[in-house]
Amino acid sequence: MMTWGEVQRQALKKLDLPDQAFREEYRPALVQAANEGALLLATAGRPIRRTALVESQGQPLDLTEQAPDLFRLTGADRLEEGEERPTLDYKWEGEQLWLPPGTYRLRYDAYEPQLTLDTPEDHTLSLAPEAQALLPLYIASQLYKHDNVQLAVLWRNEFEMGRELLQLEQRQRGQESGQAAFVAERWF
Repeated sequence: MMTWGEVQRQALKKLDLPDQAFREEYRPALVQAANEGALLLATAGRPIRRTALVESQGQPLDLTEQAPDLFRLTGADRLEEGEERPTLDYKWEGEQLWLPPGTYRLRYDAYEPQLTLDTPEDHTLSLAPEAQALLPLYIASQLYKHDNVQLAVLWRNEFEMGRELLQLEQRQRGQESGQAAFVAERWF
């Protein structure tokens, strides 16, 4: 896993910046580009998988409170008698999730937490290692697009090719055979 400091160093190494003062000038743009690239990778590359344990009383749950980093809900498991069983017995409307009364583990894809100028260098990114390796390419392409368009386009193309490979791999994983058991009570 890469740290935020390693991502920055790799991106700046591509730019071959001459001195520390020049690097500091790029820092705000570097943070912005890193957030953009991480968003692209987490939502259309290799998702960040998370879970959240929720208790439903049959009333709508506000997903922004239950899972503030939620990008897309991928499923729900009902917890009963020490077992988790996948269920399709829910309805998702905007930020509201309707579930029958009970305890559930929500499965979802998440956004990468936003980086800031104050993010410590040793902060580990949530992205998968293969996605993290592409992030310096995106950052360099964004920072250099006014200085050297050809090089910026080359880096962006490398980033997009890598992201397409991640998407292809993700689709292939989804086609693998497996077993699932669903409980649908249709309470709503």
